[in-house]
Amino acid sequence: MPDWKVFYRDQLDQDRTSGSISSKEAALTRAKHLRRQRAEVYKIEGPDGLTLPKVEIARWMSDNRY
Repeated sequence: MPDWKVFYRDQLDQDRTSGSISSKEAALTRAKHLRRQRAEVYKIEGPDGLTLPKVEIARWMSDNRY
């Protein structure tokens, strides 16, 4: 099963990593919820070290605001 993680900085300026997430879509959804909590998402990493480009993350969040 793929292993996705969201890397972010929380409101207390602490670097954090989400737990293991099963899919790219679920990782993007998690990132969206973290941003709503005022966290700064700086990376989403998938299987084999694949990193989603920031442009792709921003576009997805813009298209899935609600």
